[in-house]
Amino acid sequence: MALLRESGLFDAGYLARAIGVDLTKAASVPVEFMYLESRDYWGASTSALFDGRYYLDTNPDLVASDVNPLLHYVTHGFFEGRAPCVLFDMDYILEQIQPGSSAWELERKREQFRRFRGLRHMLQCTDVDPGPFFENAVYRQSEGQPAMSSEDIPIERYLNVRGRCEAGYLECSSLASMAYYMSNNLDLEQANVVPLLHLIQYGLTEGRRFAPDERVSVAFLRNSAHLSGNDAFRNVKGFLAHTRGTGRIAGPAWPTPYARDSLPSLRHRAHERRRDAFVGVVLYNNSEEELRRLDASLRNEVRINDGYRIDWMYYVNDPDNLPRYRKVLGDRVVFDEGRANIGFGRAHNELMARCFDTDRLYIGANPDGYFTPGCIKALVDFSDFHGDQALIEASAAPIDHPKWHDPVTLDTAWVSGACFALPYKLWSQVGGFDEKIHMYCEDVDLSWRVRLIGGYLKVCPAARFVHDVTPRFIGDKASTTERSRQQSMLAGGYYLARKWGGDEQAQRLREEFGRLVGRDNLHLLEEPVFEMDRKIARKVADFSLPRFAPSRFWN
Repeated sequence: MALLRESGLFDAGYLARAIGVDLTKAASVPVEFMYLESRDYWGASTSALFDGRYYLDTNPDLVASDVNPLLHYVTHGFFEGRAPCVLFDMDYILEQIQPGSSAWELERKREQFRRFRGLRHMLQCTDVDPGPFFENAVYRQSEGQPAMSSEDIPIERYLNVRGRCEAGYLECSSLASMAYYMSNNLDLEQANVVPLLHLIQYGLTEGRRFAPDERVSVAFLRNSAHLSGNDAFRNVKGFLAHTRGTGRIAGPAWPTPYARDSLPSLRHRAHERRRDAFVGVVLYNNSEEELRRLDASLRNEVRINDGYRIDWMYYVNDPDNLPRYRKVLGDRVVFDEGRANIGFGRAHNELMARCFDTDRLYIGANPDGYFTPGCIKALVDFSDFHGDQALIEASAAPIDHPKWHDPVTLDTAWVSGACFALPYKLWSQVGGFDEKIHMYCEDVDLSWRVRLIGGYLKVCPAARFVHDVTPRFIGDKASTTERSRQQSMLAGGYYLARKWGGDEQAQRLREEFGRLVGRDNLHLLEEPVFEMDRKIARKVADFSLPRFAPSRFWN
């Protein structure tokens, strides 16, 4: 009885109302005693935070052992990571306490819960949201919600007032509107339900509308189910349950269940001595928003990947912006005095020289993208699995790169420079990028040189790098920026074709370049210092397709 009282999960009045006992008439027998002694009461809710029926239904081992559910939860269940009621998702809570921990093995998960004295202590110390449909911040700001003290627990307050206030229904989620849910389902109003409880227990499964706007579209859910190979994603409840409530399908959990189970390269963990990575980023006219977003994703990678040593540096290709870059990024910014834009490949080579003062993995990343959680770890593990003999491409989000890669071997025709991983072993044999290519196609050239020496070209689907190029599809094709990009692409493609024996391709690109910038400017096209032997070049170079590889999306 003392344990129940001290837990904060036993409210005599709450239980008495639940089981229909008049406390004034039963004053001679403590309700705690009645609860412990009679199995008839074990399925009752003892407080807003503990539901005995839910606990027994989700833990059938307790039914056979004939143990009181709340007593078990207080002494064992919380520390084992068991949920006290339907509103609590313990993996979702773990993700907030320690990102990435929901994927840990059971014993490591339990270590996190053992840091606390119990459920109330954890909620007060961390202020975590109990599940995806209850957000503490949203509840605190809900109209009609009285001010709360630091000791108050939002979800407990919400349930104690049954989700209501004088103004109507209290809001508690950015995913759903409780006021809309109740007004759109008049039978629930008559049944006097707690809106959030009904939504989670029944409403989601019944397909009831819970917001005036479509916050999670049917098309998105259908596509997520297809891409993940998991039909549970076809409804909101399944989608949230299988993404730990985060709604994120990017990151290490992206590969299909088949891929995770069948491909050893996606299950491999790098040896402790092989967990060093250096990230190089080349800056040019980047906004503060892009810089802060990328830098935050890098710092998050360091925070969540215990045992992986991650360093990074930014090379400035536009010195005029140096003060602004340093203000945001600090002393990780480097540049060369008196040198303006030296080009993408040459700048990465400068960063590679800094990286490869020791044997570690170089990861090049575009500044207008960012790493999803676990991306860098996935690249390090994947590289170690292939014996540091692979040039690796991180899988792109939100739209995969259009070139084909084999879904089983993960081989690809060339590796995109948007986010790539180059191990020291390969760099020491082929070097970095060809510095005569200012921008575009330098990644194809590097890939072909890796293939020439017998190295692998791979895509790592467990490493997701967000690089949104969709604005290019709808942008102004006549804009100065787009025109400059087209000019660089044509120039890079021409150089590649001249170097690797694509004579017809080179001629076509030369003519296209002339039409774009004028024939008087053909001298701007760089010529290679040497041309590859045609016989050797044909072993790896393919100019028969527009993007040097088959496409995944069109013929």
